[in-house]
Amino acid sequence: MGLKIAGELAYHGHRVSLYDNSLQALNSAYERVEEDKSALREEGLLAHQNFIGAILCFSRLEDTVKDADFIFEAVVDDLAIKQDLFERAASCCRADAVICTNTLTLDIDAIFDRTTHKHRTVGLRFLFPVYYIPEVELRPNKFTKKETIEKVRTLLERMGKTLFFRSGGDPLILTEEQREARKQARLEQIRASHGLGSQFNNALPALAHPGNVQPNQDEPDELSDNERDCAICMDRHRDCLLCPCHHMVTCTECAKSLLNRRDGCPICRKEITEVIKVYHS
Repeated sequence: MGLKIAGELAYHGHRVSLYDNSLQALNSAYERVEEDKSALREEGLLAHQNFIGAILCFSRLEDTVKDADFIFEAVVDDLAIKQDLFERAASCCRADAVICTNTLTLDIDAIFDRTTHKHRTVGLRFLFPVYYIPEVELRPNKFTKKETIEKVRTLLERMGKTLFFRSGGDPLILTEEQREARKQARLEQIRASHGLGSQFNNALPALAHPGNVQPNQDEPDELSDNERDCAICMDRHRDCLLCPCHHMVTCTECAKSLLNRRDGCPICRKEITEVIKVYHS
């Protein structure tokens, strides 16, 4: 489920950092995202030909959340695991980062019991299948501030999602018929946009971070700050190639750190065998 949420955010242009404590799951993330893209294309559910935001994979929680605006959790529905995860995440992320749990049945107040700055925490459950179900279930806890809910609402509405508050104690579970109806509605929406060409593409930057939209060929090809900055430290510029995949996503210092701890490429998770310094003229 977490990978589906990451894919949906990337589909709408957001830079996504993905964390999992299972290296096996993390190393298969690239292939699973590509499988999702292929399935969406085959079903006609991919309005543009690719995800316009990057999905980067990290094996350290600190690298994943330290610069995040929003943190979405989708681990197993175990209270102790969630409490530990949010305690750790809250200690190394920004104080204004919104922290969201995707729990189905657990008590929201208990989940965030050990989390600092509880006013920025909230329950947020994406309905399955994430890519074409517009509803997202919101469950504030006793500490959640109105400003936190407004931040979440603004983010999701730009993605075409609709927030709703859970009524009663039971989560909303869609039937097969309800899921199919929403899928057909999404297909009709895409078909209605088909043929608009550049008019449709020009609407995408409003949902995307700068630099994720293909530049005008008549204008200079300039990189945004997001594309220049190292994906790990977010401080130094990207200045090296990771081999053998040749992705250019980190600075040399962070690349050497990945190599030394035998971590994979943040984009494709392939083993790093060499780091090649790149010099810009």
